[in-house]
Amino acid sequence: MASPKVFQLSAEALGTEFVTIHVGPKRKTFAVHKKLLCDRSEYFSKAFNSGFKESTESVMYLPEDDANAFDSMIVYIYRDQLPVFPNTSYSQGCSGAQQFAFDVLYRLFTFAEKICMNDLANRVMDKIQDLGMEYWSAPTLPHVRSLYSLTGPGSKLRIYCTLMRLYRVNACDYDDYWTTTADAIENEEQLEDFIKEHPDFAVDYMRFHWRFSNKFLTEDTPDSQIRSDKDGFGRCFFHTHAKGEECHPGPLTEEDD
Repeated sequence: MASPKVFQLSAEALGTEFVTIHVGPKRKTFAVHKKLLCDRSEYFSKAFNSGFKESTESVMYLPEDDANAFDSMIVYIYRDQLPVFPNTSYSQGCSGAQQFAFDVLYRLFTFAEKICMNDLANRVMDKIQDLGMEYWSAPTLPHVRSLYSLTGPGSKLRIYCTLMRLYRVNACDYDDYWTTTADAIENEEQLEDFIKEHPDFAVDYMRFHWRFSNKFLTEDTPDSQIRSDKDGFGRCFFHTHAKGEECHPGPLTEEDD
């Protein structure tokens, strides 16, 4: 199995050419080393190293993407750092963690998935899981509803959120689920509206419930935030890896089972 790619910042890794990328409806401008960006992302490599207009002008427009997510991606490829929580915009605690995950991590993951930057998407997913475990937070139904508008079929973030909804439903009985304070806003009417808007959520929900019925019928409901086969769905279930590529934490160990 191939080792995970290691990117070391050097003059050779940076190259000498720059590209300009305008992101979001307000066209926030970023100047980035072309070689560094293209080596990290197949999406940008195809855009800037082919016969497309971007390759001749070294300029690209991403009007539908999130400028903050792009900024976080730039910090990652230059400094190998992910967004930090808590911070001045998001206070420590469950509600702050939930909002940070949706505003920052979900959008960064979605962008990383779009530009085929698997290593970034995988690390962000790990952070989403760890943040949820640390602060006892999970994607709310309104967050999942918005997420389905931002992602396409097969997105690992869709799968994660759908399985988290299954976890919350299966971890308690019907009466408890619909009457607890934490789920008071998640009434049946809202769920019906969500399914009408995104019928693919209902398909995903049922597909995963059937696929993992052996897990959900056990006494210990599988938690998608736990990266083990015993208590969750495994270390790399929500990751994307190239054929033969090893995950960023390294080889699997007995602790991962």
